[in-house]
Amino acid sequence: MNLDTYIHQADSIVSNHCKRYDALFPRCGVLLSGGIDSSVITSYVLQYFRNPLILSMGTDLTKDKAYVDIVTANFKTSYEWVNLSEEDITESLPIVTDLLIKNEVEQSEMQKALAVGYFLIFKRAKLLGIRGVVTGQGPDILFAGYHKYASMSGTVLENEIKKDLILLETDKRRDSAMASHFDITLLNPYLEEDFVTFALTVPSELKRRDGIEKYVMRKWGESRELPQEIVNRPKKAFQYSTGLQKKIKRCFASRSSHLA
Repeated sequence: MNLDTYIHQADSIVSNHCKRYDALFPRCGVLLSGGIDSSVITSYVLQYFRNPLILSMGTDLTKDKAYVDIVTANFKTSYEWVNLSEEDITESLPIVTDLLIKNEVEQSEMQKALAVGYFLIFKRAKLLGIRGVVTGQGPDILFAGYHKYASMSGTVLENEIKKDLILLETDKRRDSAMASHFDITLLNPYLEEDFVTFALTVPSELKRRDGIEKYVMRKWGESRELPQEIVNRPKKAFQYSTGLQKKIKRCFASRSSHLA
């Protein structure tokens, strides 16, 4: 099969899930970071949902807001920005840590940074009457977006991706724990069983090509008429692009100095 055929299959699967999600909830939100994965999924939410709300977040160190502005300007729509202040992060950390422990997610700075971001944006979503939230989780592994995949190809790459599928389950467990705390249902089109099965059939040369990670995602984004700034935006981990990792480090450093 050629690239267009794979994009058509991806389009069909995600379209069907978005139609189903919309029927389940009177109003849904979608998380947008301005990266290719969340931008593609946002385009589907805007197409199929009756009354969607775009949700985005970041600290004062964020690199994401400019890209979120590009996406929303392209679709001529607005969004809800959640500012992640150090006070909010510090106050939420004990609850987030407890939720991670209960859901058997490791207590690393990375996991706490990711969890705090989702916790605070779901908190805002509940206040806005949102009961279902769509995310773009999945393609970093399914379509070889992480740097560690750069030196791999062919069967080696495909086997590494299959091995890493368990990490997607951890992501889902972590994010669902934060959403459930606010009685919100997490909706993950890229993590639905049929999409994962499909993604594993995409050849490795369409996942990484000429040094471009998530090549098929970027071409899919072009087919969805996303701006080139978004299509070509390099992969940047959420915990870094939002500035959350630095804020979490500061919180731990401040707590340690007070205990000393």
